[in-house]
Order: sequence, then C-alpha cells, then structure tokens
Amino acid sequence: MSVTDIVIRTSIAADIESLMALMIELQEFEQQFTERAVADREFAAWYIERLLRVIDENDGLLLVATLNGAPCGFAAGFPDQEPELRDRYFLIAELVVTQGQRGRGIGRRLMLAMEDAARARGLKRMGIGVLAGSDRVHRLYTALGYRDYAISLRKELPS
Repeated sequence: MSVTDIVIRTSIAADIESLMALMIELQEFEQQFTERAVADREFAAWYIERLLRVIDENDGLLLVATLNGAPCGFAAGFPDQEPELRDRYFLIAELVVTQGQRGRGIGRRLMLAMEDAARARGLKRMGIGVLAGSDRVHRLYTALGYRDYAISLRKELPS
C-alpha cells in the first residue's frame, strides 16, 4: 500500500459500522493512557451518534480515509468558539487510523484535508487535543506545525 492508494472522502451513512469499529480501536489504543477509555460497541454507537450530531449542528465535517474502498481511518471536526480570544477556530474532535495502517501517512493526509476544510470556512487557526503520554501522536501534530497551547488537568475525587 502506498499513500496514493488512500482516498479521502466525506463520510456517508453506510460508514456508520466502520466508524464505530474505528472508535473501538481508538478506545483500545487510548486504554494505555487512561483507564477511563471504554472500548465497546455500546460506547462507540453512543459516541458516533453524538459526534455526528455535533458536526451537523456546527457546520462540521467527518472525513473518511479508505483503502480499496474500505474505511481505514477518519477525522472529525467543526468550528468552535475561543472566548478568551473572541475568535473562532477549527477543532479536530477525533482522528483515528486503524492499527494496521498507522505510520503510513494516513493521519497526516486526514489532518491536511481538515486544514483545507477550515480554510474553506474562512478560519485561520486549528486545534486538536492529545492524551498525555501519547508521544507518537503528539509528534505527528508537532511535525504538522501544531504547538502545545494548554494543559488540561484531571483529578479523580474520592467517594
């Protein structure tokens, strides 16, 4: 497979099962960084339905990467408010590439396509989050010119 064999396209209704499978893979991957990641079909169905609703309500976009017609990754994002700057930016809410295709430039292609979508909407800034400890993913984003912006902290409260 070469990166030229990958097609990036807008998601269609028939992608739902593949999107859920990819979300489960993402959650399985993220379990190494957080014990709160839930990798099951019930979560994936709930999350994808929620994600599609947020995208629909906010002029967002869900792009799918396919290899030989089969989805192998996706990116989802939408314009969001940044109140501190009294401005808007394009937030990439999710990026996932199936495990067997990671490291082959698919994530990079999806990110660049999302940047094109943001520019087409007149936005001049992008945002994306990464879990602490996910160094390989962090390196991809910094290689694309993203810089650390904020640190988000969490604390589990005792019962």
